Amino acid sequence: MNWEQFGYLCRINSSAQLSKSDKLRLSEKASLNIYQGDNDDSELAKMLVAGVVSQDEVAAQKSATYYQCLPKLINDFKFEHKGWLVYLTFVFAFFCLSSLLYQLFVVPAFVDMYSMNQQHDHNIFDSYFRYWYVPIISLFLLLSFILSVILKLKNASILSELKPFSGLFKVFFPRKLVKNYETLIAILFFPLSSVNSGVTTTETKHLYECEALGLNAQNEFEVLLQQQLKQFNQRAKYFINKLIIVYGAVIVVSIYLFISAAYKPLFMYGEVL
Repeated sequence: MNWEQFGYLCRINSSAQLSKSDKLRLSEKASLNIYQGDNDDSELAKMLVAGVVSQDEVAAQKSATYYQCLPKLINDFKFEHKGWLVYLTFVFAFFCLSSLLYQLFVVPAFVDMYSMNQQHDHNIFDSYFRYWYVPIISLFLLLSFILSVILKLKNASILSELKPFSGLFKVFFPRKLVKNYETLIAILFFPLSSVNSGVTTTETKHLYECEALGLNAQNEFEVLLQQQLKQFNQRAKYFINKLIIVYGAVIVVSIYLFISAAYKPLFMYGEVL
């Protein structure tokens, strides 16, 4: 179930004019398939719908009314990840191609030149010639990690999973980012507090207080969701940009080591001459 289908089901269940049989009829798969949307299926959307329909009719109408804003908020604050994927893949492919050209044409020329000028220095460049694949393997592993992070954050930004940062993978993400997502999930389950107690946070306590004092908590629910989604989006982009900087630094160091190994003997010859 994607978020467009989720929004459609919320509009059905929030209606006081439709009977239970009418709601079931409109919720059939044929009707749901009309709402395709741009997002992938979401386990979280299925969980929220299951929570809504498990409530009594009055509570279900109230919860569904709360959730009607969710599809639009997700579409507003999801971030485009394809640009990062294309950029990182292009940089890695360009580095590999450049490195291959160096190994085929530049390195042999340096080795021949050094062997002709000073016999005992003929192996001064051999170590890089033999182990040139080490920086490529390192970059490939780092690239794989960054791409995994980007895809994980992309899925988290569209709320596709309840716990996208669980397990060992959680340690690689900033604590504030993980906490941000946990707060977002806690707010999401506020309308279902009668069937799922969830996690109590400062935001959910505020919503309970608003509701208890007679304020329309639906508006505050939407505002807090928007706030958390915006913060998560910003922190996710900041984290990805930091990883890209590290990736670029590794490339720069690799190029520096190559140039240093290639031209150091030339400087040595210049000093002798």
